[in-house]
Amino acid sequence: MANGLLTGAYGKGEAFDPKLDYRSTMPQFTQEAAKKNQELLHLLRGLAAQRNATPAQISLAWMLCKKPWIVPIPGSRKTERMRENAGAADVALTPSEAAQIDHILETVPMSAVFGGTATKSR
Repeated sequence: MANGLLTGAYGKGEAFDPKLDYRSTMPQFTQEAAKKNQELLHLLRGLAAQRNATPAQISLAWMLCKKPWIVPIPGSRKTERMRENAGAADVALTPSEAAQIDHILETVPMSAVFGGTATKSR
């Protein structure tokens, strides 16, 4: 979930207390990153609204549809987030929807993500 970025819960202008929240130093939460990641987050929110799902569920559903042996392991400390994440198994993206996400990830410049690597088609 890129430390909460792909949940759609954090947007432009989000400030994290450096004494309490490690996200204050992560590149995906800078003001510049908010602009760069806007297109992906807009697509995730749109797909979520169409599917009566959350952006987090769409993100997990995308991973689940990539290969049968890929198993996303989202971290969570809250029971409601674990239930939300489990609900991603009920969201089956169409090939077109998955291709939309792939296209943005492959063509739109995105911010760096703490601990992340660039995705590339093979």
